[in-house]
Amino acid sequence: MRRKEHVILNQAQQISELKQELLLTQNLLNKAKRTPNIITALSKTELDRKNEDAAMSVKSVMSYGLELVGFGAKRQNVRDKLNLQRFRSHFGIGPEAIIAIIADIKHNERENIIISHLMMTLCWLKLYETEHVMSGRWGFGEEFCRDTVKQITSRLQCLKAKKIKFGPFDSKRTYIGTVDCVHCETNEFRTDPNSKWYSHKHNGAGVSYEVVVDICRDKILWTAGPRPASTHDITFFRGGTQVSTNRLKNEAVWDMNALYFQIPEGKKLIGDSGYKGEPSKISTSVDEHSDKVKEFFARAKSRQETINTRLKSFNVLSGRFRHGKGKENKLEAHQRVFEAVCVLVQYDLKFHPLMEI
Repeated sequence: MRRKEHVILNQAQQISELKQELLLTQNLLNKAKRTPNIITALSKTELDRKNEDAAMSVKSVMSYGLELVGFGAKRQNVRDKLNLQRFRSHFGIGPEAIIAIIADIKHNERENIIISHLMMTLCWLKLYETEHVMSGRWGFGEEFCRDTVKQITSRLQCLKAKKIKFGPFDSKRTYIGTVDCVHCETNEFRTDPNSKWYSHKHNGAGVSYEVVVDICRDKILWTAGPRPASTHDITFFRGGTQVSTNRLKNEAVWDMNALYFQIPEGKKLIGDSGYKGEPSKISTSVDEHSDKVKEFFARAKSRQETINTRLKSFNVLSGRFRHGKGKENKLEAHQRVFEAVCVLVQYDLKFHPLMEI
């Protein structure tokens, strides 16, 4: 019994030291923010060295995050795999990805981010709790939780321009990625009641997003949307508004920013049967393919489904989205959280890769 108590006390001491390490890092970042723009090369070098010395470790972030959601020193005295599972179950991604996000936000915006507020936002995206539940869990008022989560989600969304890029591509590769549409359930659009919002996957209102995944690298290459859930996959791909056999008539109104117009000459994507009709841009499985080609297509599409599953592991996307008052406000709010989650998954892919084809 004494030995067990000794282990717990040691664990508590380690967590206390890790918390001090995080606070030191936060203070140094705050000091860097207050430092004037005109500083000598020597002082900048010294500051960079101090920041490196106090850099957050994976263990410190994991211990801090687990303590925030109720796993204190005593409960963290378990195997590392269980701690990581608990961490991912609350924040959606691993601690390594969180460290990378903090570094990129600081570098891009030249502005510090409060770690506990970031963790609260990640937890909200993962669990999609109501603001009243968040107020009890995090110890802040409902309005503060709501405003903080919205602001940090927007900052995560801004990282999309850096992390999710369509190209450049290897000149030797013909197939550059896979494409699929993801449906997300929402509350009814009461200001715009229309059957176009109907999702056959959820048997209710929803929106659709287009996602492209690199066929060789662990990367999301493209996201587009939201569009009404009834939009056909091939129509979404072309940037059209309806499915029609009159191609010439529809081409005149296709959106030039659609994925159809972004694919370089001689390059192709792989899609499911919903993308039949554009053989020069997207290949789909057919009976005439050899067994090797069918297996290649199947494994490529399996990687795509893995990405879809990781996106939907965040309850804000898998559950019914309840935010937004009108049509435009609801679409804007949903796009913000969808793109923020795509950024989180993109960061996590570096440390939690997909299967190889």
